[in-house]
Amino acid sequence: MSAILPKSRDDWHALRAQHIGGSEIASLFYLWQLANGQLTYLHLFETPPAGATMLGCVSRHTTGYRLYWQKRGVLPTEDLDGNERVMIGQEMEPAIARAAERKWDWKLENARRYVPHPAVAGMAASRDFQMVAPGYPPVEIKNVDFLVFRDLWKAQGDEIEAPPIDITLQVQHQIACGSTRGTASDHGWIVACVGGNRLLRGRIERHDPTIAKIEQAVAAFWAAVAAGTPPLDVADFDTQADLSVLGAEVRSAPLDLTGDNELPGLCAEFLKTDAAVKDGEKLRDRIKGRIALKLGDAPETIRARAAGHSITWVYAQRGGKPYRGAMTIREA
Repeated sequence: MSAILPKSRDDWHALRAQHIGGSEIASLFYLWQLANGQLTYLHLFETPPAGATMLGCVSRHTTGYRLYWQKRGVLPTEDLDGNERVMIGQEMEPAIARAAERKWDWKLENARRYVPHPAVAGMAASRDFQMVAPGYPPVEIKNVDFLVFRDLWKAQGDEIEAPPIDITLQVQHQIACGSTRGTASDHGWIVACVGGNRLLRGRIERHDPTIAKIEQAVAAFWAAVAAGTPPLDVADFDTQADLSVLGAEVRSAPLDLTGDNELPGLCAEFLKTDAAVKDGEKLRDRIKGRIALKLGDAPETIRARAAGHSITWVYAQRGGKPYRGAMTIREA
């Protein structure tokens, strides 16, 4: 299927509502811990193995459960046009692309098209840029905060070795959908502008097992939307609360749930986890206090090194008054 040129902003939003795009694909995947302690990624309609615990959605921005209700038209989609961070990122992308061209002697073009997957209905990509080279590889551009890059990305010099998994999924999604020129590439690129003054790049090779998993996830998602079967195994509290406010019917269940065999276990697990969190917070505060005693006090940010660790204890001003802020400990 050939690339689509949206006629207007409304047309663009209509296309997004009918497809799973690259920026949404990570929300279809969740991280699970198996009974043996191993970790695995499953899409939101895969049945988790017995004893597995869901640790969270891969997407850092939304969940697949919320996306399901948005695509069904029950919950409103997020207004990205009014998101200042998104707006600034969009304005900076062309400048970052020009800088990448100068630094690496590339030739890039703005795609400005919506590219449907050639075989999977409801799957499409809108690329930031693509390289003018054989296969027209996608080039995904990110304006990244320094601390986020430090914590979530891996790089060596100016080369990105491993971006966060949600971005890897986004690039694999774009590779799968193809270019605006109707060609397929065996790789894509991620370009990150870190802290506004450092440019890095990373080549991401096409990975057919990952692409197959993405295609399965998208097909299962739209099949569930058509059947009206939400992915209850990954239901999150915030989305459920919003659905309740709107009076949306998620499932037909009586208010008297004494016959529900699963609910008592969930309640007991909640109480056990809640108690563990509270106990952990108390222990954390005690340990933090003992560390603070060893650091001493000074009218400045304290930085210290221990065997295998580095410690930073922020000293700052708030309302004209000094105060001790966050204590950060990292493995050195």
